[in-house]
Amino acid sequence: MGYYDDGRGNSFFPVVYVKEDNVLDRQLELLRKQGWKIIEFSCSALVQARIENEYFKELLRPIEYPYGMPDDPVNLIYEYMEDLHWMDLSKGVFVVLRDYDALFREYKGPEYLQAKWMAQILQSADNDLRYRHSWYGNGDYDPPHVLYGMEVSQEKLDTVLEFFEGRTTIIEDFDEDNPGAEYPPLVEYRHKVVRSWRHKKISTIPLYT
Repeated sequence: MGYYDDGRGNSFFPVVYVKEDNVLDRQLELLRKQGWKIIEFSCSALVQARIENEYFKELLRPIEYPYGMPDDPVNLIYEYMEDLHWMDLSKGVFVVLRDYDALFREYKGPEYLQAKWMAQILQSADNDLRYRHSWYGNGDYDPPHVLYGMEVSQEKLDTVLEFFEGRTTIIEDFDEDNPGAEYPPLVEYRHKVVRSWRHKKISTIPLYT
């Protein structure tokens, strides 16, 4: 469990669901019944895209982008994830990277650039979409709850954990009576990290000016 920061502004709390555990599918099924919006990016479909336009369409499909093909969807997807005003998020939203380990192909080298780009989508959900209600006041589409995660196979789990330097939270189970609740150990750790940030800020304020 941890807070991942690559030192270049890409930082968030990575959340992993092990595919074979079937925890993610069970949780999503219950959330759909409660009216949550489920946004699922298929990493395997992105890998299999043969032409650029096909890749762009697959990237925009999960967010149901209503305004036609933008000029630069690869970079704009992060901005769109901060907003999503065309979607009904009134019950909550869950952003998922399906088959995330499909992006970890050996011939792509140790950088795994595509894996970094897709992880930034979850970063946008964690750092921006989560707080959209504070920017948009009492708008109808303010999501009261934001969850996200990466689906990873058991076979590639160690590779993904190493990619995030061990700073990930593996979701082992969830509360079936309250499937929209964040994983308690992650909530506790998130609060601990935020408190440490606040303490650092306070400690740097001069007592006398």
